[in-house]
Amino acid sequence: MFRAIPESDTWTEIDPVQEGFSGDEKFHVCGPGGECLLRLSPAEKKERRLREFEALRALEPLRLNLPRALAFGPCEGGVYTLLSWVEGRPAAELLPGLSLEQQRAVGRQAGGILRALHSVPAPLAPDWAERYGGKLARRAAAYRACPVHTMEHDEFAAFALGNAALLSGRPSCFQHGDYSVANMVLDAELHLGVIDFDRMDYGDPWEEFSRLPWSVDCSPAFSRALLRAYFGGEPPRAFWPLLALYLAVNQISSLPWALAQDEEQVEILKAQGRQVRAWYAGPYGLSRPVWYVQDEAEENSRIKR
Repeated sequence: MFRAIPESDTWTEIDPVQEGFSGDEKFHVCGPGGECLLRLSPAEKKERRLREFEALRALEPLRLNLPRALAFGPCEGGVYTLLSWVEGRPAAELLPGLSLEQQRAVGRQAGGILRALHSVPAPLAPDWAERYGGKLARRAAAYRACPVHTMEHDEFAAFALGNAALLSGRPSCFQHGDYSVANMVLDAELHLGVIDFDRMDYGDPWEEFSRLPWSVDCSPAFSRALLRAYFGGEPPRAFWPLLALYLAVNQISSLPWALAQDEEQVEILKAQGRQVRAWYAGPYGLSRPVWYVQDEAEENSRIKR
């Protein structure tokens, strides 16, 4: 399996990595050059993996705690990618056990890293409203054809289709593609690392926040600090309806995806849909999320004391 990969004969440890839904084979390998992540992908993913590899190379001048692109090439059955190993334990496991101030400090790191990632401009691409508007329509159609429906997802679909005009004039930049605590690690000093650029893309920077439900479920304090650090203060008023739009599209696309996985994923994403709808005390998307407002009130109360 590894024979065609240069210097693989010097590796002293090769351990499978089970996390993720990409379908690729991943390994934690150790050798004279240190610890690395090895990803083996089928040949049909060659262009996608090369694009990801080149994007990581382009991010190196930012000097962030991300995987570094080390090597890429053909191997038995497809292509391999070798990345540097980002040290740390899963942030989703550690954050709930930290103090609120520590959670906020990690969130501020996450917001700063995301702002730096979004400083990388997108190559020439179709108009965002045209590109994403087509995706919105396809995902709404896929949801309508899906045998599983909920009241929450029906409301998400209606909101998304009724507010597509919000996409007009939005900028595009580099996107991580799955920016949440699920793809972050913390070392012993609580320094944050961001991993898994499998879904990297280019588009509206605010679309990146469609993955907020995973982070909010883990730590609202982290999530609010992330937003404030990213925006350098309170998010602008225009952010909130666009957040609701991107959340809605992500939610309606989740059920067809989950059906292709297993029943457990269907139930997880139904529950997430209920959670996201509960973010809004009134009509969906017409206010700031409850968790954001509550966290703000708690912080103001702490400052006054």
